[in-house]
Amino acid sequence: MIKEQVRAAVDDSWRSFKRTLEPLTSEDMEVPGVCGDWSVKEVMTHIAAWETRATASLIAGAPGPELEHADDFDEAQRQRYKDIDVAGTITHLEATHRALRDAIDASSPELFTSGSSLRRELDDGTVLHYDEHADGIRVWYALYRRARASSGGFSG
Repeated sequence: MIKEQVRAAVDDSWRSFKRTLEPLTSEDMEVPGVCGDWSVKEVMTHIAAWETRATASLIAGAPGPELEHADDFDEAQRQRYKDIDVAGTITHLEATHRALRDAIDASSPELFTSGSSLRRELDDGTVLHYDEHADGIRVWYALYRRARASSGGFSG
């Protein structure tokens, strides 16, 4: 039962995140300033990286190693995927999400116990993460559209 609830929460939050991307063009997704100096494209890469960690933890049946410097991990992923275009980034994000969903489906229900370290990692890397960045993208895009409309340009 808990596993199905987690899966439903992941799916609902994922759909909400994806809806925030719908009005954006590829050009919009390259504009920095969404999350610090990151673009939407870089946020998508960031989400994919944390989904990949969560997937690996589910497959292993245990949380991944603690990251001493999550910012270093984020920057390494940003650099790794910086030369991939928006379409490739979307393809990568969709593939990592499918792998995550497959790992949830294949995992033992015991791994989804509320409060466990694996469950916290999963929640932090998925539902809470999608919501955090969807909110940031919504705010950024509203400001971005307003600035473009009023001045013909935008500086994040």
